[in-house]
Amino acid sequence: MFSEMLQVSGPPFRIDDYLALSIIFVAIFGVAIHFIREVVLGRRGQRWDMKFEQSERYDKIQIIIHWLFLIFLFALLITGVIIYKLDYFISVFPTIGEINLRTLVGYHWYFSIALLDLVIFHVIYDSIIVRKYSNFWITRVDIKNMQIIARNFFGISKKYPPIKKLHPMQKIFHFGIIITVSLLGFTGLTIWEPFLIFIRNIGLGPFENWLYIENSRYLHDLFSFILISLMIGHFYFSVLIPTNWKVFRGMTSGKLDLNSTESNKQGKKEKV
Repeated sequence: MFSEMLQVSGPPFRIDDYLALSIIFVAIFGVAIHFIREVVLGRRGQRWDMKFEQSERYDKIQIIIHWLFLIFLFALLITGVIIYKLDYFISVFPTIGEINLRTLVGYHWYFSIALLDLVIFHVIYDSIIVRKYSNFWITRVDIKNMQIIARNFFGISKKYPPIKKLHPMQKIFHFGIIITVSLLGFTGLTIWEPFLIFIRNIGLGPFENWLYIENSRYLHDLFSFILISLMIGHFYFSVLIPTNWKVFRGMTSGKLDLNSTESNKQGKKEKV
């Protein structure tokens, strides 16, 4: 019964709409609870003490990489959702019917390759050229800070740890994105026909059905909606949380204004 609900027992072996909507609902519900707790009740604005090591946060290359990554992900999302619910979109927008499925899959594939190239460049640039990749590793300090943040969120403690550069949840988010995109790439690859030909040529033909239909398409859909949920959380924390506006501006200008009016107000609250 459970497999029938998830549409795994028969064609088209895709994730069920209710499960997809449930994943998105959990993300929206989570950010709504956080918004009420931290913004409406005002606890974050009163107690959050974020200190930065330097005003220079990102260089121009890193800023371009960030926004290109967002553009490619959005393009993959649009093409992927259309492929996922093609019949529905054709009924609502008949002009989409002029674009055949193979063309849509082709666009989806091209953006996937572009994203992969960008990720490879991003890793090389941050780890070898500017040597800042270590900033994203989760340390013991981050784990300790997460415990303090959790106690603050649930009202157990009024303390909030000073954050020198990256919030521990920001690091966890980046690892979540890396893992989810990697799994999306792998499951998408196993659906690709040339990969199946490669599987046959190396003697793994018996696994063809398992890779192509019974798991990969379902998992690809599942990870897609998990990624959508992660991006909902990213948008929320970047744009809708007043405390993070200065950090958001840093992703557009590359620098943080450590002497802004917002910082001065926070400093006055701390002295009081």
